[in-house]
Amino acid sequence: MQAQDIVIRGIVSDYQTGVVLDMANITLQPLSGNDGSGTTTNGNGLYQFNNVATGDYVFMVRYIGYDLHLDTLSIGRNSQNILNHVQMRRSSEELEEVTVSDAGGDDINPGQVTIRPETFGRAPTPAGSADLASFIQTQPGVVATGDRGGQLFVRGGTPSENMVLMDGTMIYQPFHIVGFFSVFPEDVVSKVDFYAGGFGPRYSGRTSSVMDVRLKNGNLYNRNWSASLSPFVSDFYFESPVREGKSSVMASLRGSLIEGSSEIYLPEEQPMRFNSQLLKYYSSSGDGLSCSALIMRTYDRGRLDFDSEDYFKWSNLVSGGRCAGVSAESMVSFGEFNFGLSHFSNEAGGNKGSVRNSEIFKSHLDMNLTMYVGESRLDYGLFTNYRTLTYDMSNLFVSLDEKEDTFLSTGGYTKVSIPVGEKFSVEPGVSFTSYLNRIPSSLEPRIQFSWQPRGKVDEEIHGALGIYRQPFVGLTDYRDAGSSFTAWMLLPDTGRRMEARHALLGWRQQLGRFLGISVEGYYKKIKNTPVATWSTVAQFSTDLAYADGTVRGVDARFNLNYRNFYMGLGYGYSITEYTTAQDHFGIWFGEPFQRYNPPHDRRHQVNAQAGFDIGKFSTNVSWMYGSGFPFTRPMGFDSYFSFETRPPDVTGGYGEPRVLLDKPFQGQMPDFHRLDISAEQTFNMGSTKVKVQIGAINTYNWENLFYFDVFNQRGINQLPLMPYLSIKVGSN
Repeated sequence: MQAQDIVIRGIVSDYQTGVVLDMANITLQPLSGNDGSGTTTNGNGLYQFNNVATGDYVFMVRYIGYDLHLDTLSIGRNSQNILNHVQMRRSSEELEEVTVSDAGGDDINPGQVTIRPETFGRAPTPAGSADLASFIQTQPGVVATGDRGGQLFVRGGTPSENMVLMDGTMIYQPFHIVGFFSVFPEDVVSKVDFYAGGFGPRYSGRTSSVMDVRLKNGNLYNRNWSASLSPFVSDFYFESPVREGKSSVMASLRGSLIEGSSEIYLPEEQPMRFNSQLLKYYSSSGDGLSCSALIMRTYDRGRLDFDSEDYFKWSNLVSGGRCAGVSAESMVSFGEFNFGLSHFSNEAGGNKGSVRNSEIFKSHLDMNLTMYVGESRLDYGLFTNYRTLTYDMSNLFVSLDEKEDTFLSTGGYTKVSIPVGEKFSVEPGVSFTSYLNRIPSSLEPRIQFSWQPRGKVDEEIHGALGIYRQPFVGLTDYRDAGSSFTAWMLLPDTGRRMEARHALLGWRQQLGRFLGISVEGYYKKIKNTPVATWSTVAQFSTDLAYADGTVRGVDARFNLNYRNFYMGLGYGYSITEYTTAQDHFGIWFGEPFQRYNPPHDRRHQVNAQAGFDIGKFSTNVSWMYGSGFPFTRPMGFDSYFSFETRPPDVTGGYGEPRVLLDKPFQGQMPDFHRLDISAEQTFNMGSTKVKVQIGAINTYNWENLFYFDVFNQRGINQLPLMPYLSIKVGSN
């Protein structure tokens, strides 16, 4: 054999849908019997072999759940670079996963968990289709303040610090007002890359987490449909080829039913409703180029406190397009282009007559490229964003009544994956964003590393360091746990930017064939987080202040998969601490600053899931525990007289009642725990299949507190025991 500068590259995808398959194991074995080489596909389904010698080879691709792909490749002296795409066919028999010992280092992503839709059902969902919203709450480090409101906190960050992408396009509020549901049921999701921290420079503009969701493509050869019904929600799914083997369409419709059904079998009405509609078109040229386009609309409305007239509503309108492909001769191995429009609006009102509203609009255009330089991989890209932020706070925050901001940003990023020997890999990178003199530019260096002590891909120590900045904020008064209103705005002080510095160190280990363990410790230093200025009196018309702080913790996960049985156990320990200085603290508390744990700080969190499959029958059990959230204790009550307009009648009147408060967040709410169960049976009826599911939310009917109303001295509980029956009918 003679060494050549021949490159073999391509995309590995699903034959039926065109969805790319990441982490597929690929080997290139010379027929001469010499040592072969191996690699795995990255998140875009891309693989590449460099400096391939002349000769004949066996080319083999393995991916669990798919038939083995075998091919022969001949490389002569005058051969050019080879573009070899692979379309994998699903197997009727489950394959044993095979890993290549020297395949590691292609994707090192500390803080990342890749979630497949097949695992959504491990968190029972009261619907015909399992949902990402239910499953993501079982992950250590992910905190929901209750079963309603659509707010998620990741490793101490606030909801507005999370980035959620749908085929590369931003969606600002993907979670519905009923906490078990999102815009991502299992029917429409291909995979989810969830980064709880330490994410690379490709993702900029957020300081806490990233959820990168890839949607399914419609089937290129067969027409399929499904419809389901439960007391909570109804949905309809449809996919069909447009041009067989070339293009397809996929549609999903969902609408809530709980507002009406709760009157029948629950102690009180659940005044919450939502709906969403999704349409996606996909086209493939067959030579490595594919394009897709989508449009989504969502609507949510309801009351989080059922005894109050205060309501919240929000809506998303998202449209986007994506093209991606590879070339045989170009130095660029892979190219991706995204364009998207995203609009989010939300509103809050009530019996006091005041209405607050806020809107944010974003358009984006970005380009992401991958190329190889020797054994190193270079990922780089450019982006341009245009945003409009509008809010009307109706005096919720002083000096922030009504305003509109418009700004343009542009920038780029680069990341180099450098193998150091066969066991160690490092990925330095940097992201740069210019706001065209509107606010200061941002340079954010980041680095990740991975070490496989024994050269095994399932045994790894990894870590990350990075700086993350956010130019705008979604402002919510978190003293009011019964609020889902978010006002998007630039920080009033343009010299400030929200900033977080991440550091994490993790370890993952496979013990035998069935048990996997992962542990990851993290530390975040945060700056310039907006908080409400504190007062000793319970009132909500305040100025803004800024808090600095730290988040430190550890997430651990144990997974057992043995034949038809699985079990998972997760534990999260976290301490989030804010420090803020305000004008009156010296008078009220005797010191100029206060250090406290914010209301989303959860010290301990435990999640346990178990289940099994036998033929067409399966069952799932999920138990969650969370230690109590901090809250501000009332110290007492009094009444006061206002002298602002005229002298009050102090002899005949009683004044206005008010609540006197302790230092911020010194109390603790009761612990939370809940058991959810489900069992389902699938029946095949010719060309139709029927799935029947029974289950219960909060099976032992524990009274979990949602929030405590200090004004009326009453607690608002989460949902009681809720049994349900769902039916899903679809094509077989």
